[in-house]
Amino acid sequence: MSATTERSAAEMRGLLRFAQGLGLDEETVREIYEAVGREAMVTGANDDDRIAEVRKRMLAAVRC
Repeated sequence: MSATTERSAAEMRGLLRFAQGLGLDEETVREIYEAVGREAMVTGANDDDRIAEVRKRMLAAVRC
């Protein structure tokens, strides 16, 4: 497994644990994660900012 793949898998595991507490399903988390990832590639956002944005959008999804 490449370092990028390992990091992505680790990030997703952490996000899914966070999502469980929020009551979000895996599909929603993956959609948010992928959308933010695409945007981060364009803007050059760092990993910390990217994950913070994913968590922010997860919280927003719960409020809807």
